[in-house]
Amino acid sequence: MSTRARADSVDLPLLYRLFDLSPDDDLRFLVRRARATRETLVQLVLSVAERAGHRLGTGSADELRRARTRAAGYHRLHTAVSAAHAVGVLKGPAIAQYYPEGVLRPTGDLDLVVSGERELWSVVRVVLDHQAVDTIDYSLVDGEQRHMMATLSWAPLDPLLDRDAKIDVGTAAYFGDGEVLPVRSRPPADSVLTSLLAIAEEKFQRAFHAVDAIDVIVLSQVGPDSVAQAEATVREFRLAPEVTELLAHAGRCAPLGPFEELRRRLEPAAEQERELRAAATPETAPTTRVRYGMELRRAQRPDWRRAVEHHAGGDTLMLTPVGDYLLVESELVAPARYEAALAALPHLPEGPR
Repeated sequence: MSTRARADSVDLPLLYRLFDLSPDDDLRFLVRRARATRETLVQLVLSVAERAGHRLGTGSADELRRARTRAAGYHRLHTAVSAAHAVGVLKGPAIAQYYPEGVLRPTGDLDLVVSGERELWSVVRVVLDHQAVDTIDYSLVDGEQRHMMATLSWAPLDPLLDRDAKIDVGTAAYFGDGEVLPVRSRPPADSVLTSLLAIAEEKFQRAFHAVDAIDVIVLSQVGPDSVAQAEATVREFRLAPEVTELLAHAGRCAPLGPFEELRRRLEPAAEQERELRAAATPETAPTTRVRYGMELRRAQRPDWRRAVEHHAGGDTLMLTPVGDYLLVESELVAPARYEAALAALPHLPEGPR
């Protein structure tokens, strides 16, 4: 983790501005607005309120306790994995380390990046050694190179109220938009830029929200190492349109220091990138195919270092070190297709490893 100092200005006045509330409004309105915006955002509001001296009730105190326990669990797993492997962290703890002491960044999942498939399965095994999981999902992305992701999830402390805990382990940092942007395997060296780009790339799945704005405000107070280098990195990763939009989104709530200059410097690059994307054709755009693994059976193959691909009846089956999967491109699969894949498993050779 970084040796940079923590941010110092995530407080109640900032949160009231973020949600377009008057500072004279009761704290209950802030909590309700946060919960309506994004469920886990309440964790941040409660921790800031507690830090400011507000006494929490039994329900809100327990909600915050569960969230802190969840974050501590992710930290424990990240520590265990890092002791054995070189892994990168996207968002999550990588940003949380910069939040003011006592302020809890909303805890969703843990995103880890590894250098290749062997490392992916090794990291998955470390997680399994330290945490009982309910599901292991598997995805395959074929483009200029093959990349994969394993997602391990399990029930939280209160399964009726909280989202499942989840760890994503992938062989690439940024998977692009699936259309014109390619997969980019390695994150930049500057951890602040790594997280900034990860937040920006979320725009390909959803609109920016309040957590994104607070993350950017925090990151703006601790970095980057160099605005010029940040500009070059954003250009290299082809995310200028998303980064400028993200910085404008966060800048409505608080000054962004060096990120203000970064946004101004990136505006021409953002326009150039939009033109480049608009001019892309099927011949020039990268071809990316995403397939999802439908689990057929769980397996324990401690001596395996990679997955083995088989073809049966027109389908692709992947035998991995932790389970066997039918690769599909949508959530809906005919029952007969699933049953045929199950029936094919006993007849498949398991090697090589």
